Amino acid sequence: PFLLYSLKNSYNFLQEELKKLRNFKMDSPKVVLTGHSHIDMAWLWTVLHTREKAQRTFSTVLNLMQEYPEYIFMHSSPALYKFLKNDYPELYEKVKGKIKEGRWEATGGMWIESDSNISPGEFLIRQILFGKRFLKEELGVDSKVVWLPDAFGYTYALPQIIKKSGMKYFATTKISWNEINKFPYDTFWWKGIDGTKILSHFITTPDKNNYFYTYNGMVEPFTIKGIWDNYKQKDINDELLLVFGWGDGGGGPTYEMLENYQAIKEIPGLPQVEMGRVEDYFEKLEERIRDKNVPVWDDELYFELHRGTYTSQAFVKRENRKSEILYHNAELLNSMALKLFKDFQYPKNSLNEGWELLLLNQFHDILPGSSIREVYEDARRDFEKIKGIANKEIERAISMISKEIKSEEDSLVLFNTTPFERDEIVELENGKKTLVRGIPSFGYKSIKVSNLEQKQIDEKMIVKENYIENRYYIIEFNEKGQIKRLYDKENKREVLEEGKLGNVLQTFEDKPYFFDAWDISPYFNEKMKEVTDLIEVKVVEENPLKGVLKFSWRFYDSIIEQKVIVYNHTRRIDFDTHVDWKEKQVLLKTAFPVNVRSTKATYNIQFGNIERSTTNNTSWDIAKFEVPTQKWADLSEANYGVSILNDCKHGYDIKENVMRLTLLRSPIEPDETADRTEHVFIYSLLPHAGTWRDSQVIQEAYKLNYPVIVKKIEKNEEGSFPDNFSFIKVNDSDVVIETVKKAEDDDSVLVRLFEDKGSRKKEVEIDFFRSIKKAVECNLIEEAEKETAFKDNKIVFNITPYEIKTFKVWL
Repeated sequence: PFLLYSLKNSYNFLQEELKKLRNFKMDSPKVVLTGHSHIDMAWLWTVLHTREKAQRTFSTVLNLMQEYPEYIFMHSSPALYKFLKNDYPELYEKVKGKIKEGRWEATGGMWIESDSNISPGEFLIRQILFGKRFLKEELGVDSKVVWLPDAFGYTYALPQIIKKSGMKYFATTKISWNEINKFPYDTFWWKGIDGTKILSHFITTPDKNNYFYTYNGMVEPFTIKGIWDNYKQKDINDELLLVFGWGDGGGGPTYEMLENYQAIKEIPGLPQVEMGRVEDYFEKLEERIRDKNVPVWDDELYFELHRGTYTSQAFVKRENRKSEILYHNAELLNSMALKLFKDFQYPKNSLNEGWELLLLNQFHDILPGSSIREVYEDARRDFEKIKGIANKEIERAISMISKEIKSEEDSLVLFNTTPFERDEIVELENGKKTLVRGIPSFGYKSIKVSNLEQKQIDEKMIVKENYIENRYYIIEFNEKGQIKRLYDKENKREVLEEGKLGNVLQTFEDKPYFFDAWDISPYFNEKMKEVTDLIEVKVVEENPLKGVLKFSWRFYDSIIEQKVIVYNHTRRIDFDTHVDWKEKQVLLKTAFPVNVRSTKATYNIQFGNIERSTTNNTSWDIAKFEVPTQKWADLSEANYGVSILNDCKHGYDIKENVMRLTLLRSPIEPDETADRTEHVFIYSLLPHAGTWRDSQVIQEAYKLNYPVIVKKIEKNEEGSFPDNFSFIKVNDSDVVIETVKKAEDDDSVLVRLFEDKGSRKKEVEIDFFRSIKKAVECNLIEEAEKETAFKDNKIVFNITPYEIKTFKVWL
């Protein structure tokens, strides 16, 4: 009894003294708290387990909401809400009820919390398209915040994608993990590649055990004070956002956290606290900083850690790239069929099923390669289904179109799904090869088989075991299979630095300090060994069209086979590679020390490109010793340059004049078996006159990634379609048509394009195969329509550097 009496008196005394302190008016900052549970869609568990984690976490949230009326909770990832709807419909209805009340916030915009380094630009748009549509149609919510607290860096293209998808704000914490440089801002305008600005905010909640900010915040005086102590923009803003709750594997806020919140409200000397919503926080933040000197970051948000994720689990990167191509092709070819056939049914439901699964696998621990083995076993099955859907719809469309092409005899139909007219080598059933010229962009060309057999080209091609020569190059190899000379005959120029070797396969001990699948050590270069055990050289092919020389190397327990392929219709040199990789914690790169001097290299990113330094002048330059790229990277002087293209690789480094592409890694944690399997990939060297802007780099990267689709047809004199057809084309090579698909909500054809060379263009024309009935411009998710100018079969428009435009056209 005495103890209880003493506790009661102490409590009353404390309350009285606190009441006196609260009477003093203090100007203190405010912290807005939102309950949250970061649930990784997959990581150290599979997607199936995540579905169960969501049920447990969300049930706990609903129970605590009954006890704590102030409690507000937020969660992103519409894909997870859809899983909940299918798995636990009663629980899903309760969540919807809380959303309607305003106590549960569904936000984030994207279908899942996606990677944005490797994921293609169109995939990022579809993340928002599918995410926002589900939120609006199912939950009655129009999200304005892109919520990516845990992804491993953010592309320079993202601000424009966010803004043109009807969103306004961006939130993360991850950049605080930087290994070398401390990011200078926490609240800032992030300016993208095209000049679009997005209000961005880093949550600065401290973690007691780490140096970086966390999205798994605790509710205690340390975090309430620490979030303000960490914050850098105190001169423009005095309200901060703290999301609290156990995360990564779910769990969410606890009873103790909510009790602590009640107690902290009464403690003077700390920032004020209140519950709030993320969307409301950003709207008020925008008002507070209006007319203030808000800093601007005009660059990518490069993450100075987890650079190995550009390469780990190589098979998932390859499957992702091939799926990118397949879904582009499926949408284009079915859109073509939709407009060529009156009663054609566009396979929207089928393709959307594939899209949802494809977008799920963009999750920031699946695509980057940082999950357990079981996750990638699931991913293999997913990609088989994804590809199966697309291949089925492609075959259906091209079969229908091909059957209507007029042909006086058996012919081959070559479908070109790139935005550029192209020439292509075709192999006949008898093994002969011929070159078909002028295959139209986004269209087809039908060629009689008899004509193909008669076509011959008189071009020089010499292939020996240590020498290749075609119309463009002389290539000499040493006894180790490395290029000792690469001479550009057209431009009268040595491509490699004097005395240096090209296509050197370099291996490195790959043992980072902490995160094996995630990181590449800054000191990885210090332990390098070249692959030099050449076991076979073989001339595979030598004809006027194509030369192929095959090399085979042994590296410890691994075998590397590579076909060096040159052509007489393109300047591209392909390295078609097969690797049976058995090594653990070994990094494999190819290196080309080129005869080019430039302090900047250019890298292809989503909807454009970015320049990065080739020097180590600053700590920011040093930190970028491995960088993410889409399909190509280039090093150019004013009048000459060299590009490296790829068909499924994403990690590059170009320092001084040495261009390198990362081919493989083999981490042992969290997947002990990662990448120790067979791999196939192609990378290409493309020396060229002028800078990359003056050359065919962009076109060749598309051609490498988008092979021509060949369909054999029989004689059909009753066919109504011509033998040469372009569905759509643009009159300016600086403007790239990226996507052609049926619109989501009507029968118009949606065309998405972008300016790719940093030029301001006037009166660009898109030509369609027939007259236009109506045309509108819309945002990236097919909203906010406005009339656009057209005449006959043409749309005419202006475009600014790196701008993305989307049109809906009725034909």
